[in-house]
Amino acid sequence: MTNLYPIKFHSIYKEMIWGSESWDISCRPQEMGIIANGPYTGQTFEDYIGLDREKILGTRLKDVARFPLLVKIIDARDALSIQVHPCDAYAQQSGSADSGKSEMWYILQPPTDGHLIIGLKPGITREGLEAAYKNETVEDCLNRLPVKSGDMINIPAGLVHAITPGVVLAEVQQNSDITYRLYDYNRQGPDGKARPLHVEQALDVADFEGKIPKTIVAGNQIKSPHFTVTKYELDKPMEETTDAEAFCIFTCVKGVAKFQSGKSGKSGESGEVLNAGDSVFLPAAMGRFVLSPCGGSAILLKSSPGI
Repeated sequence: MTNLYPIKFHSIYKEMIWGSESWDISCRPQEMGIIANGPYTGQTFEDYIGLDREKILGTRLKDVARFPLLVKIIDARDALSIQVHPCDAYAQQSGSADSGKSEMWYILQPPTDGHLIIGLKPGITREGLEAAYKNETVEDCLNRLPVKSGDMINIPAGLVHAITPGVVLAEVQQNSDITYRLYDYNRQGPDGKARPLHVEQALDVADFEGKIPKTIVAGNQIKSPHFTVTKYELDKPMEETTDAEAFCIFTCVKGVAKFQSGKSGKSGESGEVLNAGDSVFLPAAMGRFVLSPCGGSAILLKSSPGI
């Protein structure tokens, strides 16, 4: 019988020219999560899922070809490229093994100037953006959005965007690594050469018709076709039960929290402490668990697949 308990993974750290990323929940061939706790310590995420796909992923996900989500912590010391991600259909048409890429951000630390690049200014057309690329005036076409710690921001496929210097954020996204760079401030990569751009693809997938919804979410939940992310503000223990239809992931974004699997968190049952920035995977059939703040209050994001 497969042992079902809160699973933590060794983080996969990536140093980038603009800062660093920590891939905390990842099931990809080149970025495969390795279990860091409990009886399955040292096993790959893929092999663990293979023990019992229905109980681990959920009854409505047991036949999916790939794990659907990816969870990261991003620390931007410099600006990321001006970029956009494709939808599923465009990714498939392009021959990619990845899906499209919609994502959301939770702001842990706001950028130095208080703004992120989110979307295009009103009236910017494909022709106008293409001309701006040729004239090196892309930055004049971009919308700057003021943000603060605690904001939840929706970044659907097609939305031109960029993370700006100083920001630290938690990111939940489709399990895809497709990024089309439109502009990169004429920077050089580690090899001393300009990093490649993907201007035609970016222009193909960018939204110029104002179809992108408002990006800062006023409530405590972002719901898309690809994922649902809900903010939990804990000041006392709460008991919940996993959904047998689909797994979930909890990411601590403030304070410290403890998971105790089993009804009422009885002594001897599996438990995990999450510090800010840590994530834990809960198998769909795990059942009841108790989530408690440690030393005051805590804020967590609960992510579940939307497919």
